[in-house]
Amino acid sequence: MSEQPTLMTAASGVDQQVRRRHLIRSGAVGGAAALLAATGGPARATSVAPPPVDSSFADFSLIKINSDDDSLSRIQQKGLVVSTSNDWPYSFLDPKTGEWTGLDADIIKYIVKMLKIPKVDVQTVTFDGLIPGLLDGRFDIVGDSIHYTKNRSKVVNFCFPTYYYAEALVVPKGNPNKLHSLADLKGHTVGSLLGTNYAEWIQAIPGVNFQGYKDWAQIIPELSIGRTDAALYDQPVVAAQMKDHPEWKIEIVEDYEPRTYKNPAGYSSYAFRQGDIQWTTAFSSAVQWMQYNGEMKKILSKWGLTGYNN
Repeated sequence: MSEQPTLMTAASGVDQQVRRRHLIRSGAVGGAAALLAATGGPARATSVAPPPVDSSFADFSLIKINSDDDSLSRIQQKGLVVSTSNDWPYSFLDPKTGEWTGLDADIIKYIVKMLKIPKVDVQTVTFDGLIPGLLDGRFDIVGDSIHYTKNRSKVVNFCFPTYYYAEALVVPKGNPNKLHSLADLKGHTVGSLLGTNYAEWIQAIPGVNFQGYKDWAQIIPELSIGRTDAALYDQPVVAAQMKDHPEWKIEIVEDYEPRTYKNPAGYSSYAFRQGDIQWTTAFSSAVQWMQYNGEMKKILSKWGLTGYNN
């Protein structure tokens, strides 16, 4: 297999700005294109040869794209800067070793080898600072489990979908308030992580008192001591927490129907700047290669997920 990339970790602050969009359109009628060129009209994007990849991954290759963007080539020279909200079990720094690990970390590290990226610098921010930091140019990728939303799609691009999981509605043992759907949350205090699609859904419900958290690890403990009436968060994380803490006296609402459907928009993904076409396209190609060759399934299995999540 290929040479292991160097991993570095550091912490980073949070700023907020939005930036750019690059639109590509290829193809033209020959005579019209010649006339435009002769009269100083708009030039067509050039086709850039794809950057090199690790040949030990059988039949993996990149396509040429009609763009002058060289975002992957630049990353292959300088290394990759990844952002994460230190989000167990997806993408986090092991408190004992400092190593970047987790489900998403394993996927990205595999692709880093495929794309011959020499080193990785891991930066940690709160979840609501991931996209602002990406847009500010401090990171090259949101390397944490993130989903498509209409608001996010206005400012970032997403790679090919990686794996599926849904949200869970969590309540005190016995479900004393009889909460079974998002509509039932009216008049109640409900907690979730700031910057997530769950936070958007809760705040859109009239009459809900939303309790937002910057740290996901606070959400379920606060519910367990009665500071909130319910919580909405990732089912795999909630299930793991409940297993580790049976004393919390909480339960997942079994008849709750998730709003995260099993279609491409409902799958976990990673976010990229809209102008980084070469980088996003190459990353998506690597994700598809992993899925086709069974490598994605191996990583999911390592973290307790099944074929249903693939």
